[in-house]
Amino acid sequence: MKRKFSIVVLVLAVIVGGIVAFQQYRLYRTKQYSPIEHAVYNNNFINIEIAYSRPFKKDRVIFGDLVPYGEWWRTGANEATTIRLSRDISFSGQILKAGLYSLVTFPGEKEWDIVFNSKIPDWGTSYFPEEDVLKVKAKVEALPEVVEQFTIDFSEENGSPLLILAWDKTKVTTPFSVL
Repeated sequence: MKRKFSIVVLVLAVIVGGIVAFQQYRLYRTKQYSPIEHAVYNNNFINIEIAYSRPFKKDRVIFGDLVPYGEWWRTGANEATTIRLSRDISFSGQILKAGLYSLVTFPGEKEWDIVFNSKIPDWGTSYFPEEDVLKVKAKVEALPEVVEQFTIDFSEENGSPLLILAWDKTKVTTPFSVL
């Protein structure tokens, strides 16, 4: 009887292990198509890090089709895009406290809403609007060349830092300041 029980436990362990290994393999394969990247803004006053996955255009129409206008987008692929701030920052007088947030967007043809949300879902397929901490407007600019892989970056213009999102022929920017 003890031997049968041991065999049953062993078989169950092998089955569970196989399932876990298969799921990890699928996750690994999925992330190959949209690799994880980190955008970092760092100076003497603040450290900002954005973790996101970078999907490719692959001859698709991105904004207005793959990513519909007026609907929330996880702003990348795979897991939720996150932003970690070491200090408070301000977007046009609206303050975002230091901490960790998920970042979602509502793309539009002429303007986007960038939303910082206190809930960080396990995967980027859920959005909880009741957990929004701050929503800011960002201007849209048409690019002369295609950006093949979705990119988040930082830059400076006239001494003011900018958050930049770029993909396909679309560039979205919003200035911020460190408090």
